[in-house]
Amino acid sequence: AAPGAAVWTSLCFGPALLVLSGVAVLAQWSVAAGLSCIASGGLMLTCIFCCCRRYIPFTIKVVESVSGVFVSNPMMLGVSVLGSTLGLIWSFACSLAFVGAYLEYGDQQESGTQYAVYFVAVFILYWGAQATYNICHVTYCGVYGRWYYSADVGVALRRSLAVAVTTSFGSICFGSFLVAGVRALEATISLARSNARRDRNVVQYVILTVLQCLVSCLGDILEYFSEWAYVQCAVRGVGFLDAARITYSQMTCANVYILIHDLLIDSVVSLGALLCGLVGAGAGAGAGYALGGIGLVVAGGSVGAWSGLLSGGSAAGIFSSGTKTVLALWAEDPAPLVRAQPETHRAFEDRILAKLGA
Repeated sequence: AAPGAAVWTSLCFGPALLVLSGVAVLAQWSVAAGLSCIASGGLMLTCIFCCCRRYIPFTIKVVESVSGVFVSNPMMLGVSVLGSTLGLIWSFACSLAFVGAYLEYGDQQESGTQYAVYFVAVFILYWGAQATYNICHVTYCGVYGRWYYSADVGVALRRSLAVAVTTSFGSICFGSFLVAGVRALEATISLARSNARRDRNVVQYVILTVLQCLVSCLGDILEYFSEWAYVQCAVRGVGFLDAARITYSQMTCANVYILIHDLLIDSVVSLGALLCGLVGAGAGAGAGYALGGIGLVVAGGSVGAWSGLLSGGSAAGIFSSGTKTVLALWAEDPAPLVRAQPETHRAFEDRILAKLGA
């Protein structure tokens, strides 16, 4: 019952909150904005219940399967807390450094230099945050990989964390470097697009909009594919490029893409992180109001939202990492899953056979 409740809550909370926010806006401020929020939330709920409903039972089955490993290794939450703390420290340190540099040299920069400095700042911030997240991801993958093969029982978490911060650390930094470069380029293009809009340069604005869409798609693809590649880094101990080749072979030759298509696990994780961010924003805003009145509400809410997103995304990412690891290892060798969880193995097989028409 708990996995089902978690999946349904994660999927429905965001749209339901959007509808409720629309009702509040409609009653207090703007009719058009309120109706827009209500319509958007209603369309999202309609999509969930009409278009995605057939995928939800399968997603619940997979979440139930990987949650059993989490129950056996509850200290994975400790890794989540550690990763969130390091991510927050990195974000605050970078923010302080960037704000100080801007206050000191901001009025001395030319337009071209401004874009270069902005690119470097976003790149550094994103690289560190992405690396801390991927350390947690590789650790989780290692725990699930050891569970899958019944290896290092009792010390799976310690061994997995040791691999993530030693032999796989270079692969983590390299993959995070690539993603951070693309995301920094996307942010820089977004800044240039905003400036073009302010200057009413229509041609430049259209060109930059198209370019930003292309770079954003490239970043999404690279970020998603690298998460699968890190499974091989955690389990096999290979480098990032070799892991990418193995992942590509599995996707194309083992029909894993069929199972990925029918899973909503990434949506569950994303919306679960959003839920944690909203809860953190509320708690931070309340703390700010209690400490300094209305003047600290925005600052407290912002800090709480960022903290909630980091910690919630890292904690919810346990299930995403576990799902990716089990699928990748099942595609290579289904026998351990047949012995440990035969019903999950049958669910995977039935999905693939149904799609292939066998």
